[in-house]
Amino acid sequence: MSNATRGERPSQTSAAGLWFGRAWIAVGLIPVFFILAFAVGQVLYTLMGYLPEDAGIPWWVDLVATIPTMAVFLVPCAAAVLYGRRANRLGDRRGLVPVCIGALAGLGLLSLSIVTIISSHL
Repeated sequence: MSNATRGERPSQTSAAGLWFGRAWIAVGLIPVFFILAFAVGQVLYTLMGYLPEDAGIPWWVDLVATIPTMAVFLVPCAAAVLYGRRANRLGDRRGLVPVCIGALAGLGLLSLSIVTIISSHL
């Protein structure tokens, strides 16, 4: 993976290692973006004159607040999947770990949001 011979320090980092590092940075940013997305959702509900815990919120208000919230949260999840797959494609199989973490986090919160919206309007 590097140009170094045995016993030498590598002179450059491999491309797979760079993508692998970026994938783990994206995984580390998932909690930060979760808090940021939560704040975005709260602000959007407040700007429209509702509280998220109120009953009887119109469905369009839920959609208008949830879509940007999910977009903010899915940024690091998608980055972890993208960068992890690139690392894996370049030969670093460890890239599959951030792929799984990013995919599970993104799909988990997305499905939870969809179920919450549907169940609150039934």
